[in-house]
Amino acid sequence: MRELALRRNLNSPGKIMESHPMDSFWNSDRAQNLTGAAVLVIVSMLSVYLLGQSSEPWPGHMALATSLFGLNLALFFLYTQPWVQRFRPRKLLMLSLEAVTIVSLYFLVNISFIAILGIVWIVQVAETLPIRTTGWLLAGAVSVFTISQTFHWQGTSLMLALTGSVTLSLFHLFAVIATHRARREQVLREETAALNRELLATRELLTEHSRQSERLRIARDLHDLLGHHLTAQILQLEVATHITEGDGRQKVEQALALGKLLLSDLRTAVSELREDEPIKFEDAIEKLISDLPGIQVQLDFEAQLEDINQAETLLRCTREALTNVLRHSNASECLITFNQQDSDFQLRISDNGVAREKVEPGNGLKGIQERVEETGGKVSWYTKNGFTVDIRLPVTGD
Repeated sequence: MRELALRRNLNSPGKIMESHPMDSFWNSDRAQNLTGAAVLVIVSMLSVYLLGQSSEPWPGHMALATSLFGLNLALFFLYTQPWVQRFRPRKLLMLSLEAVTIVSLYFLVNISFIAILGIVWIVQVAETLPIRTTGWLLAGAVSVFTISQTFHWQGTSLMLALTGSVTLSLFHLFAVIATHRARREQVLREETAALNRELLATRELLTEHSRQSERLRIARDLHDLLGHHLTAQILQLEVATHITEGDGRQKVEQALALGKLLLSDLRTAVSELREDEPIKFEDAIEKLISDLPGIQVQLDFEAQLEDINQAETLLRCTREALTNVLRHSNASECLITFNQQDSDFQLRISDNGVAREKVEPGNGLKGIQERVEETGGKVSWYTKNGFTVDIRLPVTGD
């Protein structure tokens, strides 16, 4: 078994390029999380300091506000953890709790730049939820902040409160637009990288198919041309042995023996050329999974394919299965095994992602099923410690 630790490289899909360590850092989630945490710490500390300089409206106001700032920071930290990121319900729970703490702080603390907490939160929302849902939540966040500012400033300067609310609301909108564009660009890069990997894998199979076709053409030419001429020559020599006497007949018999030996060697060579060599199916899979983003893939191949059509079918199915792993499972590891059991080839793609009680097959799983059934095989899937797709194709030639 060989493990391929695959490194994310969206700037150059299909191959691993050397990059400066700082480039990797600034393009990582770690940099974004550290920046967000730093913003929350600065805003929280500055707000607590300003609250300390003013008189408390009621006893315990300062302690409650400080606790809420600390809780918001803790929730943000928990949201960035892998054990939360891998499970969508946990992410939504953390976002909901953050929203509650931020709304509470909006009405508890009379400091306008506390809206920065909402900006950080809406960026998290834009990375997690669809843009339409994010838009509704953005409208709600802006409305709540505007109401809180009106609540704080209603007795002094309502116009100032509304002006500040509009300005900070535009910052919210700008953050959502920037995050959505970055997210969309990342998706497009990953799709481009996936297409590039598929092209490389398909090219590997086409090269193999071309090589086999060329071997078959050469075998046919040797058999049809050289083989027929040698057969005709042997027949002529057979006739010559009956009409030749003396030393000449001995030479003819020697030539006949050499002709028969040459024809035998030619038939052996043609048979060897016609034999189907194993297809380098594993090499094609390696190209398909090269630079696969955010996941470690293990390959365990114990069988070899000789049918190019079966190899192409299994390659397409593997691509669809890996796409499902990346989009729906939140997995960190994937195992691809290929072996022969009795009269069937078995390809299994399993991951350690989120186990679902019921799986509704989408276009990907339906496409896998259609491809496999067209080649006389069968496919099944199940959820146990993740998600597994099991594909079986009959061994050809048996």
